Amino acid sequence: MSANEPPLDLEEDDEPADPGESPAEQAESLARVEGGGIPLGAERRLRELGVHGGAFTSDLSVGDFALCHQLGLKPLSQVMGSSIYQVGYQTTPWPSAMGGGFMFEMQALSEAWNEVRELALGRLAQEAGHVGADAVVGVDLRTGEHEWAENAIEYVVIGTAVRHDKTATPGGRPVLTELSVADYAKLLSAGVEPLGVVAWSSVFFVGASYSTQMMSGIGGLGFTQNQELPEFTQGVYSARESVVARLTQQAAKLDASGVIGVRIAHGIQRTTIGAGTYSRGGLMVTFHAIGTAIREDRAMIPRAPETIVDLTS
Repeated sequence: MSANEPPLDLEEDDEPADPGESPAEQAESLARVEGGGIPLGAERRLRELGVHGGAFTSDLSVGDFALCHQLGLKPLSQVMGSSIYQVGYQTTPWPSAMGGGFMFEMQALSEAWNEVRELALGRLAQEAGHVGADAVVGVDLRTGEHEWAENAIEYVVIGTAVRHDKTATPGGRPVLTELSVADYAKLLSAGVEPLGVVAWSSVFFVGASYSTQMMSGIGGLGFTQNQELPEFTQGVYSARESVVARLTQQAAKLDASGVIGVRIAHGIQRTTIGAGTYSRGGLMVTFHAIGTAIREDRAMIPRAPETIVDLTS
């Protein structure tokens, strides 16, 4: 518009463009995130959708959506939980005798993985609760590390919030599952109750003894004979047992009869702890497991038919 043109007259009904959150709202959103919550704008949108309805978004496939329709599950919204977490300093409990094998859990890393997942799943549940969902199905999880955030890990979970009927109200606590829509439908038809997600992560450091280093080549040496590396095997078992014990504890708190659909991921990589003359090379073993706790009503489990052969005739 040139300087000689008159200014445009806005009608009274015209609305200015949305400037986004005000500084005060941004500060409140940050405070909510720091407290484990979700930003103010996300909560407003989801509450509005839960009360007044509207077009939903989801990550459902065509088959999943058709199955939800058959089961009377109403998709409400795609929901997400996310957290980027800084890993703290890891202390090293040095062994009394150098040169021998030793192993310990890297508590800083284990706690970081478990806390970042708890924050992400907590935010997923909050979003589903605000929209008035009974459950979240088809949950997809993604983890990773980024160059722009050194020593930080990211956890993202995305799923579709659904409601069985119109009795659910915004703010309720939905059931989170690690199940596909098809598996969730099978549970419902079998009278099995999903109770929620259980998960745990453990990270162990395994320092090899000189004999193991000679066999594995970690110390620059080699060995020509086929032989198991027992310390490394023990490290995988220790990480697994730590995870399974925690899963069992979480399931017991939910009064679950079992855990299904367990997904396991583990990784092994070389690493060095300490510095200078106190540095020690070894392997870092990471073990993750996540699944869905269920409760089955044993009175509803049909007995298998018994074959009876009449031998009296």
